[in-house]
Amino acid sequence: MYGVTMQISHKGQEVTLRALSKDDLPELVKHFSSMKIHMYTKGLFAQTLENEMEWYEKNRKDPDSCVWGIQPQGSEVVIGVTALHDLSGRNNSCSSGIIIWDSTWWGKGVASATHLGRTMFAADYLNCFTIRSSVRVENEASRKALERMGYSIWGTEPVAVPRAGRWLDTHHLKWIHPNMVDLLFPGGLPERLKEGVEKAKIALETARLEVAFP
Repeated sequence: MYGVTMQISHKGQEVTLRALSKDDLPELVKHFSSMKIHMYTKGLFAQTLENEMEWYEKNRKDPDSCVWGIQPQGSEVVIGVTALHDLSGRNNSCSSGIIIWDSTWWGKGVASATHLGRTMFAADYLNCFTIRSSVRVENEASRKALERMGYSIWGTEPVAVPRAGRWLDTHHLKWIHPNMVDLLFPGGLPERLKEGVEKAKIALETARLEVAFP
Protein backbone atom coordinates (compact mmCIF):
# COMPACT_ATOMS: atom_id res chain seq x y z
CA MET A 1 0.00 0.00 0.00
CA TYR A 2 1.03 3.63 -0.33
CA GLY A 3 1.03 5.88 2.70
CA VAL A 4 -1.28 8.82 3.22
CA THR A 5 0.22 12.25 2.62
CA MET A 6 2.13 13.76 5.53
CA GLN A 7 3.80 17.14 5.72
CA ILE A 8 6.66 17.46 8.20
CA SER A 9 8.17 20.76 9.30
CA HIS A 10 11.33 20.00 11.27
CA LYS A 11 14.18 22.37 12.09
CA GLY A 12 13.56 24.53 9.06
CA GLN A 13 13.17 21.61 6.66
CA GLU A 14 9.79 21.05 4.99
CA VAL A 15 9.25 17.52 3.71
CA THR A 16 6.21 15.88 2.14
CA LEU A 17 5.74 12.13 2.31
CA ARG A 18 3.25 11.03 -0.31
CA ALA A 19 2.08 8.12 -2.40
CA LEU A 20 4.16 7.42 -5.46
CA SER A 21 2.64 7.68 -8.91
CA LYS A 22 3.65 6.17 -12.23
CA ASP A 23 5.05 9.57 -13.18
CA ASP A 24 7.66 9.15 -10.43
CA LEU A 25 9.04 5.89 -11.79
CA PRO A 26 11.62 7.37 -14.21
CA GLU A 27 13.34 8.93 -11.18
CA LEU A 28 13.57 5.51 -9.56
CA VAL A 29 14.96 3.96 -12.74
CA LYS A 30 17.58 6.70 -13.02
CA HIS A 31 18.88 6.45 -9.49
CA PHE A 32 18.47 2.76 -8.73
CA SER A 33 20.82 2.06 -11.63
CA SER A 34 23.70 3.68 -9.73
CA MET A 35 26.21 1.68 -7.68
CA LYS A 36 26.71 4.84 -5.62
CA ILE A 37 23.19 4.27 -4.31
CA HIS A 38 23.48 0.48 -4.05
CA MET A 39 26.68 0.63 -2.01
CA TYR A 40 24.63 0.50 1.20
CA THR A 41 21.45 -1.21 -0.04
CA LYS A 42 20.61 -4.83 -0.77
CA GLY A 43 20.57 -4.14 -4.51
CA LEU A 44 23.31 -4.73 -7.05
CA PHE A 45 21.76 -4.40 -10.49
CA ALA A 46 20.27 -1.68 -12.66
CA GLN A 47 16.51 -1.21 -12.86
CA THR A 48 14.36 -0.67 -15.92
CA LEU A 49 11.03 1.05 -16.27
CA GLU A 50 9.43 -2.39 -16.60
CA ASN A 51 11.01 -3.48 -13.30
CA GLU A 52 9.76 -0.39 -11.53
CA MET A 53 6.28 -0.77 -13.00
CA GLU A 54 6.12 -4.29 -11.56
CA TRP A 55 7.40 -3.00 -8.20
CA TYR A 56 4.86 -0.16 -8.27
CA GLU A 57 1.94 -2.50 -8.91
CA LYS A 58 3.11 -5.00 -6.31
CA ASN A 59 3.37 -2.32 -3.62
CA ARG A 60 0.08 -0.74 -4.63
CA LYS A 61 -1.73 -3.88 -3.52
CA ASP A 62 0.59 -5.20 -0.81
CA PRO A 63 -1.10 -5.02 2.64
CA ASP A 64 2.19 -5.93 4.29
CA SER A 65 3.95 -2.66 3.35
CA CYS A 66 3.37 1.08 3.52
CA VAL A 67 5.53 3.10 1.08
CA TRP A 68 6.02 6.85 0.66
CA GLY A 69 7.89 9.01 -1.81
CA ILE A 70 10.03 11.71 -0.18
CA GLN A 71 9.73 15.21 -1.63
CA PRO A 72 11.31 18.13 0.23
CA GLN A 73 10.23 21.69 -0.38
CA GLY A 74 12.30 23.05 -3.25
CA SER A 75 12.39 19.81 -5.23
CA GLU A 76 10.07 19.20 -8.15
CA VAL A 77 10.52 15.43 -7.92
CA VAL A 78 10.78 12.74 -5.27
CA ILE A 79 14.34 12.39 -4.02
CA GLY A 80 13.93 9.09 -2.17
CA VAL A 81 11.54 6.55 -0.72
CA THR A 82 10.79 5.29 2.77
CA ALA A 83 8.67 2.38 3.91
CA LEU A 84 7.33 0.22 6.69
CA HIS A 85 7.29 -3.53 6.02
CA ASP A 86 6.13 -6.75 7.71
CA LEU A 87 2.89 -5.12 8.85
CA SER A 88 0.72 -8.23 8.81
CA GLY A 89 2.36 -10.03 11.72
CA ARG A 90 0.68 -10.55 15.06
CA ASN A 91 3.45 -9.09 17.21
CA ASN A 92 2.71 -5.35 16.81
CA SER A 93 6.04 -4.88 15.09
CA CYS A 94 7.35 -3.87 11.67
CA SER A 95 10.58 -3.04 9.88
CA SER A 96 11.57 0.29 8.34
CA GLY A 97 13.81 1.52 5.57
CA ILE A 98 14.80 4.67 3.72
CA ILE A 99 16.79 5.56 0.61
CA ILE A 100 17.57 9.15 -0.37
CA TRP A 101 19.21 8.89 -3.77
CA ASP A 102 19.76 12.58 -4.48
CA SER A 103 23.03 13.41 -2.70
CA THR A 104 22.36 17.16 -2.91
CA TRP A 105 19.80 16.59 -0.13
CA TRP A 106 22.09 14.58 2.14
CA GLY A 107 22.91 16.18 5.46
CA LYS A 108 20.04 18.69 5.26
CA GLY A 109 17.64 17.10 7.72
CA VAL A 110 15.44 15.37 5.14
CA ALA A 111 16.07 11.93 6.63
CA SER A 112 15.33 13.13 10.17
CA ALA A 113 12.06 14.75 9.10
CA THR A 114 11.11 11.60 7.20
CA HIS A 115 11.89 9.37 10.18
CA LEU A 116 9.67 11.55 12.38
CA GLY A 117 6.66 11.14 10.11
CA ARG A 118 7.16 7.45 9.44
CA THR A 119 7.79 6.60 13.11
CA MET A 120 4.74 8.50 14.31
CA PHE A 121 2.55 6.81 11.72
CA ALA A 122 3.83 3.37 12.77
CA ALA A 123 3.31 4.06 16.48
CA ASP A 124 0.12 6.13 16.52
CA TYR A 125 -1.79 4.72 13.54
CA LEU A 126 -0.49 1.20 12.92
CA ASN A 127 -0.15 0.38 16.64
CA CYS A 128 3.44 -0.82 16.31
CA PHE A 129 5.22 -1.38 19.62
CA THR A 130 8.62 -1.94 18.01
CA ILE A 131 10.26 -1.06 14.67
CA ARG A 132 13.30 -2.85 13.27
CA SER A 133 15.90 -1.40 10.94
CA SER A 134 19.43 -2.06 9.73
CA VAL A 135 22.27 0.07 8.39
CA ARG A 136 25.77 -0.61 7.11
CA VAL A 137 28.42 0.25 9.70
CA GLU A 138 30.13 2.63 7.26
CA ASN A 139 26.92 4.59 6.76
CA GLU A 140 27.29 6.67 9.92
CA ALA A 141 24.90 9.44 8.83
CA SER A 142 22.04 6.96 8.46
CA ARG A 143 22.82 5.34 11.80
CA LYS A 144 22.88 8.68 13.60
CA ALA A 145 19.57 9.73 12.01
CA LEU A 146 17.95 6.52 13.29
CA GLU A 147 19.47 6.92 16.73
CA ARG A 148 18.07 10.45 17.01
CA MET A 149 14.61 8.89 16.62
CA GLY A 150 15.29 6.44 19.44
CA TYR A 151 16.54 3.40 17.56
CA SER A 152 19.12 1.40 19.54
CA ILE A 153 21.74 -0.96 18.14
CA TRP A 154 21.13 -4.43 19.53
CA GLY A 155 23.72 -6.26 17.45
CA THR A 156 26.21 -5.95 14.63
CA GLU A 157 26.44 -8.57 11.89
CA PRO A 158 29.98 -9.05 10.57
CA VAL A 159 30.79 -9.50 6.87
CA ALA A 160 27.16 -9.01 5.85
CA VAL A 161 27.63 -8.01 2.18
CA PRO A 162 30.53 -7.69 -0.27
CA ARG A 163 31.07 -4.28 -1.85
CA ALA A 164 34.01 -2.90 -3.83
CA GLY A 165 36.26 -5.83 -3.00
CA ARG A 166 35.62 -5.83 0.75
CA TRP A 167 32.98 -7.01 3.19
CA LEU A 168 30.72 -4.58 5.02
CA ASP A 169 29.30 -5.12 8.50
CA THR A 170 25.70 -4.29 9.34
CA HIS A 171 24.17 -2.77 12.48
CA HIS A 172 20.72 -4.05 13.48
CA LEU A 173 18.58 -1.58 15.41
CA LYS A 174 15.23 -1.51 17.17
CA TRP A 175 12.85 1.29 18.10
CA ILE A 176 10.75 0.68 21.22
CA HIS A 177 7.49 2.49 21.88
CA PRO A 178 8.02 4.37 25.16
CA ASN A 179 4.46 3.67 26.33
CA MET A 180 4.91 -0.10 25.92
CA VAL A 181 8.06 -0.57 27.98
CA ASP A 182 6.29 -2.17 30.97
CA LEU A 183 4.48 -4.62 28.69
CA LEU A 184 7.55 -5.53 26.66
CA PHE A 185 10.01 -5.61 29.57
CA PRO A 186 8.15 -6.77 32.71
CA GLY A 187 11.48 -7.43 34.37
CA GLY A 188 12.71 -3.91 33.71
CA LEU A 189 14.15 -2.13 30.70
CA PRO A 190 17.78 -3.11 30.07
CA GLU A 191 20.20 -0.29 30.76
CA ARG A 192 21.57 -0.30 27.21
CA LEU A 193 18.11 0.54 25.82
CA LYS A 194 17.17 3.36 28.20
CA GLU A 195 18.75 6.19 26.23
CA GLY A 196 17.03 5.04 23.06
CA VAL A 197 13.61 4.84 24.70
CA GLU A 198 14.02 8.34 26.11
CA LYS A 199 14.88 9.62 22.63
CA ALA A 200 11.88 7.71 21.23
CA LYS A 201 9.60 9.51 23.68
CA ILE A 202 10.96 12.89 22.62
CA ALA A 203 10.71 11.95 18.94
CA LEU A 204 7.05 10.97 19.27
CA GLU A 205 6.20 14.16 21.14
CA THR A 206 8.02 16.20 18.50
CA ALA A 207 6.36 14.40 15.61
CA ARG A 208 2.87 14.98 17.00
CA LEU A 209 3.60 18.70 16.82
CA GLU A 210 5.46 18.81 13.52
CA VAL A 211 3.59 16.30 11.33
CA ALA A 212 0.41 17.39 9.57
CA PHE A 213 -2.09 15.52 7.42
CA PRO A 214 -3.23 17.94 4.67
